Amino acid sequence: MLGPLGVETIAAHPYGGEHAESSDGVREALGHAKRLVSAVGADFGVVFDRSGERIYLVDEQANEVPVEQELLLFLSLLASDGKSGTLALPITVTSLAEPLVKGSKLAVTRTPASLSALTRASADNGVVFAGSVGGGFVFPEFLPAYDGVASLCNLLELLAPVDRPLSELVSGLPQSTVVHRQVRCPWARKGAVMRIVTERMKGKKVDTLDGIKVFEERGWAQVLPDPDEPLVHVYAEGRTSEEAATLEEEFLKLVEEIVAGTEDEVDVA
Repeated sequence: MLGPLGVETIAAHPYGGEHAESSDGVREALGHAKRLVSAVGADFGVVFDRSGERIYLVDEQANEVPVEQELLLFLSLLASDGKSGTLALPITVTSLAEPLVKGSKLAVTRTPASLSALTRASADNGVVFAGSVGGGFVFPEFLPAYDGVASLCNLLELLAPVDRPLSELVSGLPQSTVVHRQVRCPWARKGAVMRIVTERMKGKKVDTLDGIKVFEERGWAQVLPDPDEPLVHVYAEGRTSEEAATLEEEFLKLVEEIVAGTEDEVDVA
């Protein structure tokens, strides 16, 4: 497929084996890609997950591109390429996305955090890209779902007019401070968690698209019940990594107290 695009490609392990997919498998493949990029002087390397849905990048210096920066890289390239339309991103993705595309013909819309919600949104009229942290990207003109080969081909198209190495493009991106932790929570306590957090946040700017996301001067924090597991997720992003960690710790402690039953009585100012 890459031949007609004029791409010189060296493939390692191009055929799936019999072993089950695991994070160790991806890590091992990234190690192979780094060594191969160095050995042949490639412009960059790419690793596909076993399903062929997600891609992971290695720059020309054989450094792995963090998945958070992968998403921002696509947004930056789409904006600089003059693309127009809507970008669909989960509500948990960094708030750096909006200023990154400001002044372009692109606008960001937020979706609930699930993959199903993201892919449904990608099928809406005017959506040209959807993506999340984790190497999964959607180009609806081709397919309203994650597709690794489509992601790679679109990346090649976006990089073609840019006369800069991948490492330089990535280093010029803003650094996300989003942090994420999770709390074990019995199913019976999830309703209490959301009710009490909502009561505690009265008077503050909130977004209830999915769970509850609270905005303040330091940044934002989000409490999000897991739909499939007895877990509650806590996300936070601050102006600095320290503020993000502080926000996360505050909301994590609140959720843990509610799960333990020590915050059932709430004083609302």
